[in-house]
Amino acid sequence: MNSVSCTGGGKAVRSLLYPVFFFFFLTIFVFVSGSPAVAAIPGQVSFAWQANPPEDNVIGYRLYYGGYSRFDSSGKPKSNFSYDYYIDFAELERCYTDGSGVSCRILSSEELQCVNLNRDVPTCTISNLHGSLYFALTAYNAQAESTYTPELNLTVNPEGLAAVRQAAAMLLLKK
Repeated sequence: MNSVSCTGGGKAVRSLLYPVFFFFFLTIFVFVSGSPAVAAIPGQVSFAWQANPPEDNVIGYRLYYGGYSRFDSSGKPKSNFSYDYYIDFAELERCYTDGSGVSCRILSSEELQCVNLNRDVPTCTISNLHGSLYFALTAYNAQAESTYTPELNLTVNPEGLAAVRQAAAMLLLKK
């Protein structure tokens, strides 16, 4: 199985009343080929990160993403920027933001799978992603949400993987 890995680290504090410390370690696995032991799913990405310490009282993590970076071409943050989507791992839902509000829906177990969500290294796998996407993670507790982690860009190409699988299946049928 081939994979792509990216890492980023940093502290994020949004509220002076109750700072939320967030150290982010992210590994992205983009499954581009499978083996008999692993069934790769097109458009599937797995995220793993170092959880916040217990004293931060984190109750959830949100993965924000969309087709545009929150930074301009010179690397400066865009004003009034918001990602198109976020996935709330604690609530198991994907939310869409369109400027006039937020619309959320619960994700099925085929779309989102999380393990060790309340442990040292949570891991969540998301399906049905495609295109060039920008990702950032936040942590939240009852009082505040952290600022974004460093942004990661990844191109997920489910169509390319589907074509490879179809070609492999055709070769197997010809034998």
